[in-house]
Amino acid sequence: MAEEVTRIEIADHLAGLFANGAMSKHDLLIASAGARPEVREVLAALPDDRRYTELRQVWEDLPLVPVGA
Repeated sequence: MAEEVTRIEIADHLAGLFANGAMSKHDLLIASAGARPEVREVLAALPDDRRYTELRQVWEDLPLVPVGA
């Protein structure tokens, strides 16, 4: 069984991304290309029409993702 995706794991892939300005879900998926499929699946659940300027906004749309293991 695959390990549960955590906010720490997502942050590892997206942390420096927001210095470049607002990002779409598509941008976040591109940035997480090297992540395991489960991480990309969680990010794919984000709304299509939102722009993210900081990681905290991602957590607003993914409230059930735990912080860490």
